[in-house]
Amino acid sequence: MKTYNLFYALLLLFLMGCSSNDDGQNDGNNNNNGVDADYSILTTNSGILSGTLLNASLETITLNPQASPFGNTSEPLLTSREGMEFSYYSKNSDCSGTLRSFNFGDSVTQETSVFEDLADCTLVATALAHAENSFYIAYKIPPGGGKPIGYFIRTIDMDAPAPNFIDVELDREPIQIRLANNHLFILTKDTADGDKNALLVLDVSTNELIHEVNLDFNVKKIHRTTENNVLVSYDDLHLVIDSATMAIVSTVRYEVGKEPNFADSETNYFDATGRLYFQRPSGTNSEHPTIPAVFDFSTNTSFLYIYELFLSDSQRQFEFEIGDTSMVSYDAKNDLILIGYQKSSNPNLGGLLRLKPVPNPEFIDNIDLDGVPYDIFVE
Repeated sequence: MKTYNLFYALLLLFLMGCSSNDDGQNDGNNNNNGVDADYSILTTNSGILSGTLLNASLETITLNPQASPFGNTSEPLLTSREGMEFSYYSKNSDCSGTLRSFNFGDSVTQETSVFEDLADCTLVATALAHAENSFYIAYKIPPGGGKPIGYFIRTIDMDAPAPNFIDVELDREPIQIRLANNHLFILTKDTADGDKNALLVLDVSTNELIHEVNLDFNVKKIHRTTENNVLVSYDDLHLVIDSATMAIVSTVRYEVGKEPNFADSETNYFDATGRLYFQRPSGTNSEHPTIPAVFDFSTNTSFLYIYELFLSDSQRQFEFEIGDTSMVSYDAKNDLILIGYQKSSNPNLGGLLRLKPVPNPEFIDNIDLDGVPYDIFVE
């Protein structure tokens, strides 16, 4: 079992892990000349989710005056991202809901109504996943009319004629779902057993439950890694489960006070090398509630980008008005960290900062946005 050590480096980051690497997270690629990139950024303003187009290079970022093909929609209840595809679920006033997906690579949209057959206003959707032409949505129906509470996974085949869905009943509550290796991994809690956690595995080709992994208690979140395995996060450790064999192939335990805390992040993004970009509670490191962070699983290294160390007081407080961190992502074309933030002066407005990563961290630029960054897609 691996453990973490913690120390300061460059006054900008924490390094955690037995195999820390001073070469940093970008293989020394800070000196590239850069290329043009198109950003499609989603922002929220007063409950509305909107798309905005940005033009970027290594040196500059500007607003693209063309309207985003994503358009505007009410902020959804559930979302899921697979590469350039963004899926989301919204509940309708007639006790049903709508599932949509939008591909930021080719602007293809899919949409279908869901739960119209149930017409149950007490139904609660809990998790969403999407792949190719299929949606997967977890939901529960509270007890009533003499019936006990019910837990289900609904699989929806967009290519099939109506009815195009199958419900798979579960014996415990689904709280998260992730697709990997033709399997749907379902994080569950057993409310009859102290909220004990387990991972159920659904074969999506047969819609049958084929495996169960006991996870004990207090799981925070599951992710799909770049290697197409399943990362299970707790407060004090994380596990990696092979998505083909279901075996636990790695266990990493954190020392008290040195937890990376990526399981608490509202947004998470894996780059092609397996590094995870996320929001981290700042603790005593910053006056801002959360700060950008990057976790490198190959070296068990966590890099904290503390605003006070790459922006002046004037930039943070008056020029950019940095409030809270709303998202963290990565531009692989130009090797830049992308940091979305909320304005301190207006919770409905925000901006996007771009930084060169370690070993030569450097502030590049900022652009103000008419909304708070929610997610970003780089072409």
